[in-house]
Amino acid sequence: MSRRDDINKLYIPSQKLEKFCKIVFWLNCVLSLVNIFLSGMATDIVSILQIASALGFVSASVIDDGLFWYNAEHERRKNSIQTAFGIRLSELETDGYYNNSVPPSMIKYATNTFESVYFSKFIASKMLIYSLVKSLLAIIVLISVSWIIANGNILLIIAQAVFSAYIVEDTVYLTIYVNRLNALYDSIYTALITTGVHSSQKMPILLSFCTEYECIKAHYKIRLDSKIFIKYNHELSEKWNTISTHITTD
Repeated sequence: MSRRDDINKLYIPSQKLEKFCKIVFWLNCVLSLVNIFLSGMATDIVSILQIASALGFVSASVIDDGLFWYNAEHERRKNSIQTAFGIRLSELETDGYYNNSVPPSMIKYATNTFESVYFSKFIASKMLIYSLVKSLLAIIVLISVSWIIANGNILLIIAQAVFSAYIVEDTVYLTIYVNRLNALYDSIYTALITTGVHSSQKMPILLSFCTEYECIKAHYKIRLDSKIFIKYNHELSEKWNTISTHITTD
């Protein structure tokens, strides 16, 4: 567990929007269920609430992606380089965020990335089941809305379609994210442990792994579940400490 992480506070607005989106998602599901048993004016009111919740979800997701999440990740990227090479890029600092004793160097940057990939791929894989359930519910809601709305409320159907698309897209991206991290983990494992770093010629290869990890994070925008991290942190940390002892360098 990190003893100091100044950057973590930058994720708080994003975390709040994420909680808001979760609440709106379940609210939308409940409203869709309720709408099945209503008629007349009540149906119109609930339909309006469904439209508002769907648009609220999409708006919050866009704001988070474009503003809060990017800003936090921007500082995390700078700190990763700052920690790896012992240089100053920001007044924000971390202490104990990465757990290895490699001195500042390209190898430390790669080792830090290796550690991040190790934790991230595990947490993301645990998130898949919940994400799949959400996507299934979103699709069911869309189908039920399209089937039940007899008066042809096109705006509601469009809003639900966009809402469902965002949910399903998250699951698709999460699945790809896990697969890409698994492949990247194997590549870094081979470079740092199986063959080891015994010449400077490998430095560009290690750098390519680090940039690939940052590109994967930036492209898929996966928010790792902090509850899963807390639950498995001790177990993962112990395994990581064992793995890191096998890293071989000259």
